Amino acid sequence: MKTMSGDPVQNTIRRRLQGMGLAFLDLFLPRLCVACEARWPRGPESSWCESCLESILWIESPLCPCCGRPYHKSPSSPDHLCGDCEISHYPFDSARSATFHSGSARDGIHRLKFGGRLHWVPPLVEVLRKAVTQEMADHCELIVPVPLHPGRLRQRGFNQAGLLARGLGKAIGLDVDYGLLARKHWTEPQTRLKREERLHNVKNAFQVVKLDTLRSKRVLLVDDVFTTGTTLCECATVLKNADAVEVHAVTVSRSLPDWRPAEYFAAQTGSREETLSRTPVS
Repeated sequence: MKTMSGDPVQNTIRRRLQGMGLAFLDLFLPRLCVACEARWPRGPESSWCESCLESILWIESPLCPCCGRPYHKSPSSPDHLCGDCEISHYPFDSARSATFHSGSARDGIHRLKFGGRLHWVPPLVEVLRKAVTQEMADHCELIVPVPLHPGRLRQRGFNQAGLLARGLGKAIGLDVDYGLLARKHWTEPQTRLKREERLHNVKNAFQVVKLDTLRSKRVLLVDDVFTTGTTLCECATVLKNADAVEVHAVTVSRSLPDWRPAEYFAAQTGSREETLSRTPVS
């Protein structure tokens, strides 16, 4: 685990001065919510106001314990394997996404990824952190972002997965290795392709560069969006073949073609109301 080095007293003083500096800055230049740009964030450590944060459609149980697919039409059922995971085996040990690929989260990813709006990194990390289960935080030893091809990196100027991984590493106290996994072949953007084309597009596209660093490690693999899972699967396969003990994947959002936002929100709301009605009043 990554810890702050140096004298404990000096570290405490440093943190307090940093907090005072942020408070002073907010007093004269108050920050606005990254999504609505109309209300103040809910606190000094947040980029979201309460209203915009509550509007995010979080992925919650019940879900598949392997790939993290949610069951929005049966909110009262327990977690159980989905049909895909019952008949096949993903190379990663588990995958979780914080929210559906919609609304402010989707807009933020697009503005970061295609518009270069780097101020969206902290709010997306704030969302991504909710995808990290306690088991992942306790057992993973290293964070690895899904890499870009060097040519794509020169075009874009940054790797959004790397920026998210860096923020997540600081938040949960894990080291990030940006050079452990490399994309050795140029691939077309996955968003333009169908499922079968996606599989072929990323086949053998990745390689592990630092075998000694990876050996016997439990890895937290980070990307922005889980769509079909082909990129995460290919990365996990390469990591496992290079002797990673476990690979757990987390993304900010998950894109599901068969879900309806209104239905999911209604199911979530109904489930909460049902739970509250069964809760005894003390």
